[in-house]
Amino acid sequence: MIGKISGQYNIDALNNKKAKRNVSYNGNFSAESDNANISSFGSLLAKVNAEMKNIPEVRDDVVADFKGQIESGKYNPPLDKVANALIIAGMLDLE
Repeated sequence: MIGKISGQYNIDALNNKKAKRNVSYNGNFSAESDNANISSFGSLLAKVNAEMKNIPEVRDDVVADFKGQIESGKYNPPLDKVANALIIAGMLDLE
């Protein structure tokens, strides 16, 4: 029984250091190839992502405008929005 197993799995060849594996390659690949289809929605998302990379995170012109208003005392933020933001951030407790 053991002889059948070792013959079937070629264990003798694995144990024999002189046994070499014959591997050949003729340079031809199969006719089948992998491909990917990108939907129009996927293409649109890629374009939007590329455009978003061109938008700066901080708009310096808006920041400069707010700084000017604050320094001159003309900036009056809507207090209800400020209060809501503080409540959401957990910094203002109404109890």
